[in-house]
Amino acid sequence: MQQREQAADLLDLLRTGPFEAALDCAVRASGLSLERIRHRLAERGVEVSVTTLSYWRRGRSRPERPRSRQAVRLLEELLGVPTDGLVSLLGPRRPRGRWVNRDSEVLETAHLWREFVSLPELLAELGSTDDGLLRVAAHDSYALDAQGTGTRLTTRLTLKATRDGVDRCVVVLRGEDPDRALPEFADVRNARLGRLRSDRSVPLVVAELFLDRTLSEGGTTLIEYTLRFPENGRRAEECGRGFPAPALLYTLEVTFHPDAVPVRCRSCFSTAVTGEPVTGEPVWISAAGRVHAVFENPGPGFRSLRWEWS
Repeated sequence: MQQREQAADLLDLLRTGPFEAALDCAVRASGLSLERIRHRLAERGVEVSVTTLSYWRRGRSRPERPRSRQAVRLLEELLGVPTDGLVSLLGPRRPRGRWVNRDSEVLETAHLWREFVSLPELLAELGSTDDGLLRVAAHDSYALDAQGTGTRLTTRLTLKATRDGVDRCVVVLRGEDPDRALPEFADVRNARLGRLRSDRSVPLVVAELFLDRTLSEGGTTLIEYTLRFPENGRRAEECGRGFPAPALLYTLEVTFHPDAVPVRCRSCFSTAVTGEPVTGEPVWISAAGRVHAVFENPGPGFRSLRWEWS
């Protein structure tokens, strides 16, 4: 009886829409988890993260790119939906350009970190490219020493599960000096450190933090950790965070040593971690050598503070 009712509901939604309601109904009727759907799409050569699928299902973003629409056609096959049943609900592609608000897009991890060819392998060693967590809010506090070298980065994250059974957070860290020892995790709260994988030539570090409790879909948690950097590194010129999906708030503060204060600083946005900034606004450096930036509703991409020493 329940299956017949679900089938009837799905047929109605395929006629009337909206797309997200029809997709949600099709997923529930199939009995497949989003992780399983992601896996089956990957077997057919289309990579779509669980976060992206969840956003499509809830209407927070729509499949606009040609490859995304290809994924929707495969979804029709996987979920037993008639051909063009879901695609027809999308309508024509939306206009694109610099004037279009792109905050509803979801970036794949590989795109956000596209210059780092070793990252997919490092993530694969941890078992997944998607930890099932949305970064709702983030607060980074970065401190530098008298040589302009980073010494400490304290991070606080507000996280929300996009599926059931989420038990860990995957953290990707990029350094600036391959000759410097890797940072150490300290003062981890509401989580514990798991496996670490790294590429010292970049340097690049991928870490998993096991949450204190397993989250169901929609569940939230707060975690905090500090990275302590070894001495004798290169002068830092930037600090920031990559967001594969939209968030509510990102706060970044940097504290310079009184003997090493840069001459200017900008808040920047770029579409990839190593990309040239699309925008850059001047940021005031206080008399105490502190700067901060508040990014409200940051869309996918890399938000950062960048400074110049001379």
